[in-house]
Amino acid sequence: MNPNRVRLIIAAFSSLCVFFVIPASALLPAEEWRAVTPAELQMAASTVEPGADAEVIFWEVRVDDSNPTSMAMKHYIRVKIFTEKGREKYSKVDIPFTKGIRIKDIMARVIKPDGSIVELAKADVFDREVAKKDKISFRAKSFAIPNIAPGVIVEYKYQEVYDHGSAEDMRMKFQHDVPIQNISYFFRPALDARYLTFNMNDTKFEKDKGGFYRATLTNVPAIKDEPQMPPVDEIRSWLLLYYTSDKKATTDDFWSRAGGFIARRWEIKDTLKPGKELKAVAAEITAGASTPEEKLAKLFEFCKTKVKNITYDPSLTEDQKDEMKPNKSTADTYKKLQGTATDINELFASLSTALEFETRLAFGGDRSEKFFNPSQAHESFIHFSAIAVKVGNSWKFYSPGDKFVPYGMLDWTEEDTSVLLLGYKDYMKTETPISDPDKSQTKRTGRFKLSEDGTLEGTVKIEYYGHLANRYKKENYKDSDSKREETLKDAVKASMSTAEVTAISIQNVSDPEKPFTYEYKIKVPNYAQRTGKRLFLQPGVFEYGSTPSFSSATRKYDVFFQHPWSENDDIEIEFPKAFALDSAESPALIADSGRIFLLDINIGVDKTNNIIKYKRRFFFGGGGNVLFDARTYPQIKALFDSFNKADIQPITLKQL
Repeated sequence: MNPNRVRLIIAAFSSLCVFFVIPASALLPAEEWRAVTPAELQMAASTVEPGADAEVIFWEVRVDDSNPTSMAMKHYIRVKIFTEKGREKYSKVDIPFTKGIRIKDIMARVIKPDGSIVELAKADVFDREVAKKDKISFRAKSFAIPNIAPGVIVEYKYQEVYDHGSAEDMRMKFQHDVPIQNISYFFRPALDARYLTFNMNDTKFEKDKGGFYRATLTNVPAIKDEPQMPPVDEIRSWLLLYYTSDKKATTDDFWSRAGGFIARRWEIKDTLKPGKELKAVAAEITAGASTPEEKLAKLFEFCKTKVKNITYDPSLTEDQKDEMKPNKSTADTYKKLQGTATDINELFASLSTALEFETRLAFGGDRSEKFFNPSQAHESFIHFSAIAVKVGNSWKFYSPGDKFVPYGMLDWTEEDTSVLLLGYKDYMKTETPISDPDKSQTKRTGRFKLSEDGTLEGTVKIEYYGHLANRYKKENYKDSDSKREETLKDAVKASMSTAEVTAISIQNVSDPEKPFTYEYKIKVPNYAQRTGKRLFLQPGVFEYGSTPSFSSATRKYDVFFQHPWSENDDIEIEFPKAFALDSAESPALIADSGRIFLLDINIGVDKTNNIIKYKRRFFFGGGGNVLFDARTYPQIKALFDSFNKADIQPITLKQL
């Protein structure tokens, strides 16, 4: 059992879920291919979404969890292809699996508009590795669809067998990236089962044949990939299945019982009742600190910098980490001065409790997956996310185990979410705060020289703070120096394809508090465009090549930004003495009275030294405003279009 995703077989509120009991029964005989109808052969366009490249006619999944030693899932999908893009999408099928999952009985065929059939040969199915993360290999059974073309029907079926698997906490997905006429899950459980539905209205399991129950959706639109969209589980139609025989009546009952279970499983009582040794250690660490904030800052720094964090140790393989004996207690973590991210957070909790701070373990949602709402009473929506300490009349949140998250912040996935604060006797509900834009700042400094032929060259320094630093450090800390440099070069060339990047220095990659920093020299031929006696120059070098954030005229989903952020640019460009500034108006200020956003660009010139001075100040998400209703999309799009227009506004230099 993974304590970071602890599973509880406890009741959920009956009004939030559906309860059913399903008797055991023998499976019906497996069928071969079903007949294709003339209407299916003649389909020329999607009936669900006009203009779609392909459409699923039916998608069926049979989940049989009645076998105590394994769980089987049988899939049967029939798809109509309309366009070349649809042909490309379905020309190859990958069925992913990992250790403990067997893929068997793969069959596929193509039905042409004239009714003729081409079947997949068994020899055309092969096994390949598609990804590898740490020590886990992700493989796939792969095959190419024979004779696929617009107008054909593609259908395939296969079976997944999960050795010692279970349907407990299964997420049944009813919406995918293709429109679907009909999608059904057939389920035969091992025990009494319940389920929660999301974005599915009143869809229910109904009794079917052979001991199965069936849930169906029809005319399901495709999930569209839109920029800055909420996590997919917030928008897709899906169902969470779980086993329980408990029938408690309220969400408070559920979370009270769940909290007690977690408290026992995590041995919270031991964490929040430190012994004499840790009390003495806490007093020693905080010696000289007078205020509560100073004491907690010292505890945080100790846990972050003095205790080796093996979760973020790139010198250790995942196998080596697994072979290490787990720490038995927070006192054990202190003695070893080594532990996992979770161990370090729990040690912080013990030390703060030792100083008589009211301390609790916070369990909340992951905003990258789903927005947690306690009214959705299921334990799979929460995980151990932070340590909550009461300072004055408010709760403050800390996570020294997240190596690259600075003091006073949580990872963006843990901010601005409901949390349960668990003690060893009770629980309470609250929310984590969201960091202000200035906490996640990018500082960009450039000192450049422009040649008469339009070449720009100079030095650059970019510093990332807060959530941005956390992201860059996580992406880079395991990489070699050469890999980090290649990553930077690729990023620069994505907007300036002709750029030459040299003398690279990447700093503070593993430092928990300092900004992640790039320094380098750059040369960009033809950066400025020469037309006769004029040079057209974009002084906002760091926004060169940028495009509007939102291109579509319409929007289906809400607009979601992960966190507030800010940017500050300080650029100087020395231009040739044979030229003078011809036109250089600063763009108009873009800001709102509620201070949700601001873009302030100031362009000046030092005529004595022929230097253009460009200052840019930007922030977005003030007041924690990061989620916007889809109905406001026209205003959001217009706003970001105006940001982009101001950022790429050129100036003109005229030859004397």
